[in-house]
Amino acid sequence: MFSLSKRKSHEIRAIYENIIDQARQQKLYKDFGVPDKPIGRFQMIVLHASPVFIEWGKSGEHKKSQMLFDMIFKDIEYSFREIGVGDLSVPKKMKAYMKDFNGLIHAHNAANADHVDITRRNVFGEDGKITKPFANYIEELFQK
Repeated sequence: MFSLSKRKSHEIRAIYENIIDQARQQKLYKDFGVPDKPIGRFQMIVLHASPVFIEWGKSGEHKKSQMLFDMIFKDIEYSFREIGVGDLSVPKKMKAYMKDFNGLIHAHNAANADHVDITRRNVFGEDGKITKPFANYIEELFQK
């Protein structure tokens, strides 16, 4: 039992690291104009994690989904503390980020979800524009 859990943890860690590597690609910030700030980086983590959560939701992999969610938010909490967010503010920020994360995953998971528009509104604002190369990139993520 322990080795199975440990093996699954390593699998989730590898998937998490892949999501983070994708979310940190310089082209997202330099070429596509995503703000290189905590909220922009958060949006890119959600964007790249969404296809994984959608796939696991369809296949009933709820335990794996929870493990990945926990890993993501443990790292986000660490990042908040590293940049100097006060101990009293961290729980409030974490709650808001978790709520946003869950909302975005549900939005991307909806039937006929417009992944490009969801991303455009959340990254660039209601009236923001998204480049065609970024739109193509987003569509490719959800076709895999």
